[in-house]
Amino acid sequence: MTLTACFVELDDRPGRACDEQRPCRAPRECLAGRCFAPGEAPAASDAGTAGGLATGGGGMAGGSAGGGSPTGGGAAAGGLAGGAVDAGPPPLWLQPVHGFTEFTRDTGCTVTVDGANGNELTATVANTADDQDSASGDFLDGGFLPRQLEGAVKGRLRLPARPALAGNLPFVEYSLGRFTNIHLQLAITPGGALQVSNQANTVSDQAISNAWAVDGGFEAGEYRFEVRWRRGGTRRVWLNEQLLGTVSLPATGAAPSLPDRFRVGIMRLEGTDGGAASLVVSGWQLGDREDALLLDLP
Repeated sequence: MTLTACFVELDDRPGRACDEQRPCRAPRECLAGRCFAPGEAPAASDAGTAGGLATGGGGMAGGSAGGGSPTGGGAAAGGLAGGAVDAGPPPLWLQPVHGFTEFTRDTGCTVTVDGANGNELTATVANTADDQDSASGDFLDGGFLPRQLEGAVKGRLRLPARPALAGNLPFVEYSLGRFTNIHLQLAITPGGALQVSNQANTVSDQAISNAWAVDGGFEAGEYRFEVRWRRGGTRRVWLNEQLLGTVSLPATGAAPSLPDRFRVGIMRLEGTDGGAASLVVSGWQLGDREDALLLDLP
């Protein structure tokens, strides 16, 4: 495994929680409960996707599998396009700033991090065998992960080639432990759809999974994703700045434990056959509120 990432010390990363008992180290100062040095804090003018809570004209509502195409006429543009929404809190974790605390790498799999290019991560897995199908960058710092059962994520996925899949290819996972109590998972299906799901007793009482078709499937190229959710409320999903759908997350039971792990890369390439798979993830950010101010991706 080749790792070229540059990491800031874990005990005082930009954006970590701070108070009188946990002061920031110079040159950072405690601003609104987070440690930032000049130039590190997201600017209020970076409204970015704060308009993501405005659903725009239409979109695909409901929880049915399938649906319209983000590259065709099925999903209404909007959501990210704007709307009069007050900017929420800045993201807690940003891939270019905070990097990763550890890596998951099975036999024959590789994880490469380009520290000079925003901690861009390239993941490659050998095949779908259980001990050769995972390659991810993980972040486990509780001071940067959401402390409530709502949040928002945004980032990029680049595919060097169309993946030949026998089962799902999960590329984002937010969970308690590895592979368990999954509050959010984004995956590419063998049919070329985007699947967004959660397990039972997390952000909803029951497991909920939704898939949206993509015209022509996921070909080689770059894709941009954004998801905003709240337990007992809704989950909204965008692909390439188009709102795919709004899904209800019914929750009346006891609140679950909060996730302690955010992962990007390839998690458990599923299926019984199929060859190697590779992808690149960059620019991912995680906020602890549904209305978090996620930054524009360059």
